[in-house]
Amino acid sequence: SLLVVVGDVSGKGLKAALLVSVVIGVLRNEKSLSPAAILSALNEALLGHTAGGFVTCCCARFGLDGTVTLANAGHPAPYADGREVTVEAGLPLGVVPDLACNESEARGSSFVFVSDGVLEAARENGELFGFDRTREISTKPASEIAETARKWGQNDDITVVTVRRTR
Repeated sequence: SLLVVVGDVSGKGLKAALLVSVVIGVLRNEKSLSPAAILSALNEALLGHTAGGFVTCCCARFGLDGTVTLANAGHPAPYADGREVTVEAGLPLGVVPDLACNESEARGSSFVFVSDGVLEAARENGELFGFDRTREISTKPASEIAETARKWGQNDDITVVTVRRTR
């Protein structure tokens, strides 16, 4: 199977960088393949170390049979083959102890994970790029989605990750 973890750390600078290092350290040592268990381990490691911040995260395990198991902690839901995947949003990591994340299953040949920087890209008049536009272009290459959001009006970091099943 393939495990994909996409997240977004609140804040900027050294504090945010330190939180990312905690996340990477936990992921490198985590033995579970359960997306919910992985998010739980990340939450426990981050508790008390966020200085009022948090981490949103979506974890997906892509099985050889085509099944994708997902757990989410406050991150935007991914898109599968041009439609938003139904997955419980959950609370961000590092906020409350004993965070319970539910797993859900999905199928598709192409999954796109985005950060809120895509959804919240805003024009000068305040119009957001939003969920509908993101869904409409979710079948495009990751670089094109990111560039489209950037041109719309980038005001936060933009992350787009695409995972395609080839067989």
